[in-house]
Amino acid sequence: MDLTKLVKGPAEEEPVQEQPKLSKEEYAALKKTEREELWTRIDALTADAFKDGSSLRGFLDFTAQCSPERIENLLLFHSDAPEATWLKTFDEWKEAGRSVRGGEAGYTALIGQDYTREDGTAASGYYVGKKFDVSQTRGRQPNRAPVYAADELVTAVFTNSPVRLAVSEAVPEGIQAQYVAQNRTIYVRNNMDAQTTFLAIAREQAAASYDIHDGRFSRAAYSAQSYCAAYVAAKKYGLDVRSFSFERVCQMCSGLEPQEQRSFLSDVKQAAYTVARTVRRGLNELELSATPEPAYSVEVHAPVEKTEKPARTKKTPQPQRE
Repeated sequence: MDLTKLVKGPAEEEPVQEQPKLSKEEYAALKKTEREELWTRIDALTADAFKDGSSLRGFLDFTAQCSPERIENLLLFHSDAPEATWLKTFDEWKEAGRSVRGGEAGYTALIGQDYTREDGTAASGYYVGKKFDVSQTRGRQPNRAPVYAADELVTAVFTNSPVRLAVSEAVPEGIQAQYVAQNRTIYVRNNMDAQTTFLAIAREQAAASYDIHDGRFSRAAYSAQSYCAAYVAAKKYGLDVRSFSFERVCQMCSGLEPQEQRSFLSDVKQAAYTVARTVRRGLNELELSATPEPAYSVEVHAPVEKTEKPARTKKTPQPQRE
């Protein structure tokens, strides 16, 4: 049955509503509003991180589990994707040989970009975009990070420390280790348990990372940051961190502006990354220097062909001189 005969006049298609095209100025204003709203949210998340010791511990735990990010993104991801471990943009995952699964929603992030100014000079900035966790991509998921014993971690930091380490009995009472800027050396008390030793060295390595060797370094100015960085490094490598308390740190930072609080967290993050890299390189060197057991060698040796020795000839006696 031809239904067109029953329709009076030409059939009309449902109109498609087109998105209004924005002028350059309108688009810029829209993006500006988007950035301002995001920064307002970041300020609120910063304040939440310092609300109390438990809140700061939670944020530092996330910093330990997540791949390196700028501090603003860590705050956003901690809120929006607390289980995330490794985040990249869609294109970055593509370059890494992985693809984002269809239907996955990315997480809002500040994404760095390089651009050229109108005068031709190079500059760096950011735009508001999306990142995806590795769990949202196709392919085999990364293995869990191996767990190391505390004494292995101590050996690793001694093997690859960028700062000189010296065992000393002259360390002040109640101090497990101390970075002395004048000597550029970390002095460590001997015969402590392995976990305490690692935590002490990690804290002092974090402190040393703030020293730019201009003669004005103040160890006290970075005590809180170093303490938090040692926590992040220890948490990353699976040590028991229940003895840490962050109430005092929160009280110290409570009067700071959000930007100053983020600067504090950024200092913690950078020092923690420095310590973690030191440990990782040390562990890699230890693995490469492992001595195989000869009894269980699987090396195949080519058989050695024996060469026959030439037959010995009887020497003819020489005439004696008279």
